[in-house]
Amino acid sequence: GTNTIWAARFLNIREGMKFSVSGMLASMACGLPYTIAAQLAYPERQCVAFVGDGGFAMLMGEFATAVQYNLPIKVVILKNNTLGMIRWEQMAFLGNPEFGVEFSPIDFAKIAEACGGIGYTIKEYEDIKPIMKEAMSDKTTRKPTIIEAYVNPFEPPMPPKIEPEFVQNMAESFAKGQPYAKRIGLTLYRNQMSSTMKTIQNKLGEKINNLISDDSK
Repeated sequence: GTNTIWAARFLNIREGMKFSVSGMLASMACGLPYTIAAQLAYPERQCVAFVGDGGFAMLMGEFATAVQYNLPIKVVILKNNTLGMIRWEQMAFLGNPEFGVEFSPIDFAKIAEACGGIGYTIKEYEDIKPIMKEAMSDKTTRKPTIIEAYVNPFEPPMPPKIEPEFVQNMAESFAKGQPYAKRIGLTLYRNQMSSTMKTIQNKLGEKINNLISDDSK
């Protein structure tokens, strides 16, 4: 799902760390069992699942297994009440409006507590650092932990290189009645503006550095 895309792009995997995904199989719900198995194989290490809410919901009963066997795993859930990858595949690959990708909200923090684990919820940007620090630094209870993080359901996992077919299919999905076309369009515009501003800032920085360098000669 899109959680794999975000993990691959933004997680800083340092030397000695292990990172496992289902690859081109794109299997759903594999994150939790992967992490349970990893914690059993490496009991001295911290094992973390980075999953989407759709995939986790398919196999969330296994969180109780982690509790039963006292496995101190951490499960970070990207919560948008949407099968994110399916949404973008329908739009960008097929040129169709999304269909059947939204589901009812689940309080995963309460699910964790009901199973005997610990649950946290992140709803605001400023809550990320303190909550993640608290959740990841717990060395006393050693209980399985869920951290559900609310994310923007309209954030598209844009490919590194945008092909004409991608743009055409997105436009067709909008024309055919994509229900969130306006919100998705605004997100795309915001991202483009952010990228443009970063480019401008970098170029200005280069020019300023060059001017300083010239003055010092």
